[in-house]
Amino acid sequence: MKLLAKYNRINIFVTISILLISSICFYVMIRHVLVSQLDEDLKVEEQEVIDFVNANNKLPDPSNYEDQQIEFIKAGNITAEKKFTSVVLVKEDHKHKEEELYRQYGFSIAVNGERYTVLIRKSQEQTEDLIKIIAWITSGIVVLLLFILFFINRFLLSRLWQPFNNTLVQLKQFNLSAKNNVQLQPTSTTEFAELNKTVQVMTERAKQDYESLKNFTDNASHEMQTPLAIINSKLDVLIQDESLSEFQMRQLQGVYDALDRLSNLNQSLLLLTKIENSQFNEQENISLDGLVREKLIQFEELSAARKLVITANIQPVNISGNKKLNDILIGNLLNNAIRYNVAGGSITVKLDADELIISNSSFLPALDAEQVFQRFYRHADTKQDGNGLGLSIVKQICTMAGYNISYSYFNNLHEFKIALTKLL
Repeated sequence: MKLLAKYNRINIFVTISILLISSICFYVMIRHVLVSQLDEDLKVEEQEVIDFVNANNKLPDPSNYEDQQIEFIKAGNITAEKKFTSVVLVKEDHKHKEEELYRQYGFSIAVNGERYTVLIRKSQEQTEDLIKIIAWITSGIVVLLLFILFFINRFLLSRLWQPFNNTLVQLKQFNLSAKNNVQLQPTSTTEFAELNKTVQVMTERAKQDYESLKNFTDNASHEMQTPLAIINSKLDVLIQDESLSEFQMRQLQGVYDALDRLSNLNQSLLLLTKIENSQFNEQENISLDGLVREKLIQFEELSAARKLVITANIQPVNISGNKKLNDILIGNLLNNAIRYNVAGGSITVKLDADELIISNSSFLPALDAEQVFQRFYRHADTKQDGNGLGLSIVKQICTMAGYNISYSYFNNLHEFKIALTKLL
């Protein structure tokens, strides 16, 4: 969920809760104030009745007006407690009956030795109507506030967060190998300005580190190959010396083989570094079926020497990608299929618009599917003539190109499947 949407959800929930609780409290307070005012009016009427009795030594006449009623009831020796209540009375006329809410106040009074209960009532309908009007006005204000908050969250906050969204887009589009600078939107918001400043510093540092690493790999590729080539040529001269004993020849051959593995390891590590640093950005249209056929021809002599049976089902497939990397990808898979095969074994190559599958028999049992693409992974039965980076390079090329590669083992066959659908 996006931050703005999450903030809006929490903000709206909290706002509605606060406004709802505030509206209920406001309603209760207004109602209490208005009813208390009505009770004060009833106490004024009580005082008028008491003053009339004291002045005239008799009760005033009962009254039954539309908004006020006064009723006298003989109470005997019972003294009524002063009490405010809300009662509903039925008003009748020649057309219909109508219920009306009254506020009633009862108290006792003695007149000429007799005790009476006085009930004074005032209509509460106007008070209730006023409360309803206030409630409707309050509800309207709440709805208006919610609408304003929605507008602020939807439009104003979106504009406020625009610098952050722009920074996020720039970071997604940032590419070290493209050498492009991030174009950050100026902002007066302190936090976003600090974020932009930090992003600017980090991207500049990343570019500097990338250039340093790129220069290192280029220099290492050039400088390390030269002494390796010199050592190799010196070994070639030494190994041709007829005066060497058989023991010395075996020692030199061991050094020669170790040097060859070191050279291959150096080239493989440099290749991995270049792939990870996105130094193969050239894209072109590639005839993948033609590339597979070329690699099969290149390995034809090696496969024939081991009497391998190769079955190829290759359909025309064109993709867009880096030709050199795809050549290395197919070459590594075919090289492994031949190197780790058994004499007289089989290799099956299948290519169509959806996938490339290379399967082979082998003297090796099933590999660990979770580690097979990790660097320097070797099965315990693998000979030490490789450097353990071939499948790591294959995996890295697939990741960069968008291929989905998987490994499986069934019917004594090792199978590597590369899905090509996303690239077409």
